[in-house]
Amino acid sequence: PMEGITYRGRTLNECNDQLPKAPGGKVGLPEAAFWLLLTNEIPTDAEVKALNEELHKRSTIPEHVYKLIDGLPKDTHPMTQLSIGLLALQPGSEFGQ
Repeated sequence: PMEGITYRGRTLNECNDQLPKAPGGKVGLPEAAFWLLLTNEIPTDAEVKALNEELHKRSTIPEHVYKLIDGLPKDTHPMTQLSIGLLALQPGSEFGQ
């Protein structure tokens, strides 16, 4: 039978049933899906909370990246803008050292 998209062998419906949800939510949290994709494990609520906190700590974008993107022609394709923005983050990357 046709299952459609699967994450680590789980259908989207199975993921929605198994992944942690926001209070009152009906679908799995994106951070929980990311955890599943990386580890092949269903995260606990505490693991999702810790991952979310870590992602927020890393979410600062340097001012030069905003200036660079704002300086692009208005008709620049969004994927090109994304690529340029990501590449502009290299000077501050631990991996670029």
